[in-house]
Amino acid sequence: MDLGKKAADMISSQFQKPIKLEFEKVYCPYLLVTKKRYAGLLYTKPDRPDKLGKKGIESVRRDNCLLIRTML
Repeated sequence: MDLGKKAADMISSQFQKPIKLEFEKVYCPYLLVTKKRYAGLLYTKPDRPDKLGKKGIESVRRDNCLLIRTML
């Protein structure tokens, strides 16, 4: 998390004002299925994970039936 904050500050110094890059979150462990399909424990504070974050995988998608979402 410290490295992410330092990187955000360093990159923000290269932008013109008022553009500023902000550190948001860390996923650890991180499961990348394909592009735009991933899951992992989401951390915004270093002490413990906030929740299980998931994007684009079948348990989140709305174009599948409830049975597939529940089973996956």
